[in-house]
Amino acid sequence: MLDRGLLAVALLSLAGAAVKIYGSLVYGSRALLVDALTCAANMAALAAMLWYLHVSRAPPDEDHPYGHQRLRYGGALASLSAYMFVAGASAAALVYSLGGYTVEAGSTAAALAGSAFYAAAIYVARGIDPVLRVYAGFTASELIESGVTAASSWLGASLGYLYDLAGGVAILAYLLHEAVETHHKLMKIFADTAAPQHFYELVEREALLRGLHPVRVRLRMVDEKHCSGDLIVVPEEGMPPDVADILADELQQELHSHGCDVVIHVGLQERRNSNQSRRNGGKHYN
Repeated sequence: MLDRGLLAVALLSLAGAAVKIYGSLVYGSRALLVDALTCAANMAALAAMLWYLHVSRAPPDEDHPYGHQRLRYGGALASLSAYMFVAGASAAALVYSLGGYTVEAGSTAAALAGSAFYAAAIYVARGIDPVLRVYAGFTASELIESGVTAASSWLGASLGYLYDLAGGVAILAYLLHEAVETHHKLMKIFADTAAPQHFYELVEREALLRGLHPVRVRLRMVDEKHCSGDLIVVPEEGMPPDVADILADELQQELHSHGCDVVIHVGLQERRNSNQSRRNGGKHYN
């Protein structure tokens, strides 16, 4: 199902790109030219996404004991790079065209036809993989660009090239905005952000069900759905150490099934300290 979905996204994106590139070459619209350049970046981004999704499926190894899931975000970085290159090329083309040019009405139809293919690609991409949502976010700009291109090219053909040129500037501005938003999303992932509260609640609930009291829990997000980390648990008073180890292994497997890969340390010394503190009337963590 995943491979078929990716193939559908690739074919739909390719069709949308072909229509817009053809229209920009034939009908002279600079707005459609900027739109078409983003289509080329879109295809490069999709190729990078597919490659990094493939390598991210490799099993854990000595250098990547937690797996290769984060390699998926290499595709998002490649997308950002491709769109920034296109932004520079688009800006140069718009500046070069300030002297004037001719826009033909056929560019409007090309923009609308290309948008239909990209709308279908976005719909498929959003339901496949979290990383492809970054791709879909950039591809969503193709729909906005198509609307702007259709309007500005029609006005450019009817009233003058400056309307079409203004459309190209608007598309470029939106492209830069999307780049900034994607940068923020990537930094949130790469900054080892703490896991959401529901992961901590899951750890505490499952540990206490097994008579294990968490005294330290550290969790970080590996991607949008999975976390990793470590925790120290203290067995309840009277629990034999071998039983505590078995229950800790069971807890580890349960958390793994919920997308949280953790290393668990059974703190027998912490239990002795806690019991001593209790006898002395001191406070302890539960």
